[in-house]
Amino acid sequence: MKGSRFLSIPALAFLLGSSVALFAQQPEEKPKEVEPPRQEEAKPPAHPNDIKPQQEQKPEDQTKDQMKEQVKKGQQDQKDQEKQDDRMKAAQHDEHGNVARPGGKSAHIPDDKFRAHFGRQHTFKVQKPVVVSGQTQFVYEGYTFVFADPWPVGWAYTDDCYVDYIDGEYFLFDLAHPGVRIALFVTL
Repeated sequence: MKGSRFLSIPALAFLLGSSVALFAQQPEEKPKEVEPPRQEEAKPPAHPNDIKPQQEQKPEDQTKDQMKEQVKKGQQDQKDQEKQDDRMKAAQHDEHGNVARPGGKSAHIPDDKFRAHFGRQHTFKVQKPVVVSGQTQFVYEGYTFVFADPWPVGWAYTDDCYVDYIDGEYFLFDLAHPGVRIALFVTL
């Protein structure tokens, strides 16, 4: 019995060692990564030395390059928007810095009607302004008010507002945002 015990231990060790060796020789299978299809833009390199064949470029390099391109494109879009905003502001003001009015001079609301329907004590909600001939406007108390300034960020069309007359011009004020006003042009 003692002899068979000595023979069985090496046999077990051999079997165990051979199974480990066989397992180590099998190639490892890595799960394949699924990458979304990318749209490549053909752009000429900024410098001839920057040319890199596609085979040499690593996937993480391609991703970094795409992210850089997106950031540059976003910055360019922002610059374009700022230029457009500057052009619109310049078009809204005349050479003296006054707000340019569509179609000439604003109509004047008679003082008795103004006191009866307008001013800080007469609030209303703009609700749904409409765009007519490229100009945003709303109607209140029989008068059409055309926006000479853009609608401020943060204002809601459901905020309580009022129209006031200051230094010969009409302005829309929002009670929720004191200190900010929109220039208006009045038509009959």
